[in-house]
Amino acid sequence: MTTNTVNRQRRAVIYTRISEDRNGDQLGVGRQEDACRKLASDLGWLVVRVLEDDDRTAYGKNGLRAKRPAYAELLDLLAGGQADAVIVWHVDRLYRQARDLEPLIDVVERTGAAVRPVTHGELDLASASGRMVARILASVSTHEIEHAVERMREKKAELRAAGHFHGGVRGFGHKPLHKRAPGSPPQVPQTDPREAELIRQAAQDVLAYAADSSTGKSLGAICRDWNARKIRTPRGKEWGIPSLRAMLTGARLAGLIEHNGEIVGQATWEPILDAETWRVLRRVLRDPSRNTYTDRPAERKIKYLGTGLYLCHKCAEPVRAGGAKAGEQQRYRCAAGHVMRYAAPIDDFAERVVVARLARPDARTAFSGPGDATPAGPSMDELSARHAALNARLEGLVEAFADDDEADPVEFRKASRSLRNKITAIEQQIADVVTAAAAAREPGPLDDVDMPELVRRHEADPEGALTWWRETYDLEQRRKILATLAVVTILPGRRGRAPRGGAPFDPESVRVEWVHAN
Repeated sequence: MTTNTVNRQRRAVIYTRISEDRNGDQLGVGRQEDACRKLASDLGWLVVRVLEDDDRTAYGKNGLRAKRPAYAELLDLLAGGQADAVIVWHVDRLYRQARDLEPLIDVVERTGAAVRPVTHGELDLASASGRMVARILASVSTHEIEHAVERMREKKAELRAAGHFHGGVRGFGHKPLHKRAPGSPPQVPQTDPREAELIRQAAQDVLAYAADSSTGKSLGAICRDWNARKIRTPRGKEWGIPSLRAMLTGARLAGLIEHNGEIVGQATWEPILDAETWRVLRRVLRDPSRNTYTDRPAERKIKYLGTGLYLCHKCAEPVRAGGAKAGEQQRYRCAAGHVMRYAAPIDDFAERVVVARLARPDARTAFSGPGDATPAGPSMDELSARHAALNARLEGLVEAFADDDEADPVEFRKASRSLRNKITAIEQQIADVVTAAAAAREPGPLDDVDMPELVRRHEADPEGALTWWRETYDLEQRRKILATLAVVTILPGRRGRAPRGGAPFDPESVRVEWVHAN
């Protein structure tokens, strides 16, 4: 039933929103509020609340609604009768897509609430014609956004191809860019000397720690040090291990352009780290065996075997457990939402596979780490010398080509590509040597495991062996063993509703690949 509000003063809620507030000064929403208050005064309406979604987009992706707490509260106030009017600077502050318009239409139909934008007359959502117009405007707004996104993607692809910075928040280690005038050439990020030195020192500390944990610093130690010194991220936040790892592994530091996980070209700005250091650092920090999460505070200890260890089949990113409500089974899911599976059956399957493999007579030999044998191949000094020599040859080739007006570009590209491939191969060998050196200083994953007892119990009763395994070794130890021995990848489960009693677990939906097995 529609509520009659014509003959009494309207109780209005002012709603403001701005998609991006880079400086956090709220100037955009402040100007909107001033205009809305003036309109309320002209109409004689009483402002009962001011709600703002500062730095929040109204454009939801992948079929989902954008998260706007203030907009949700606005709908609740109207539905609950605490207000009967909305004043907004423009209708696109309220909605950008039809999926956000429909809940507002539903509330207006039930309550008779008025919607009044500053920039034009009342938005009539109480009549069929008015709703049709509103839906058309929403479709037009969605088209404008999608078209703008396409243009931005094309422009960013063009900038990447040319090696230019293609937008976004400035990278740590580089100075902020000034607003570029239309038609002016792209700006080249300039190195911030203080932040660049912090990055170089952090890289040295991480590599030293990887080779010998008694030297250097872990990512956590660096975060604590920087936060204590009030060194903040480009967004002004404290550093955490994920943000520090992402920054140190970013191709930007090596003067490279990266897109969707692939190196697509050379950047126009000066590198902060040399290519050799960066590639080794990236390989060390992306080593799956590092994701053991054993240095967390007691109150944040991992509760599930696969948290941060199991990988998503599509994006190869670690999955996390979390989000289950009371009474629900916990699930693993990746941040992008590619996979969401119940945790308990996967943990049970993974541990059964691990225990069965360790119960085989050749387990200790098969899983001997790189440090158990003398590394074959050239030493670090020899590899460094080769790397320097190849880089010198490449520089000489470039200089010779630049000085020879009759040089064949095709022959130059062929020769330079050959040298770059050799340099890449040497860098991979250097990374392998660093990884092997780190492993050589760490105890073997099976050193503390009573292998004879495990074999004996497994031969007598596999179920009893699994129980003994879990009772004898705590979750932290079992996670470390799993992380060192295998890579577990979660694939999609069976589609459709599970039959009564639950669907049987599909072993084909979990892939276990041994890391060191011969």
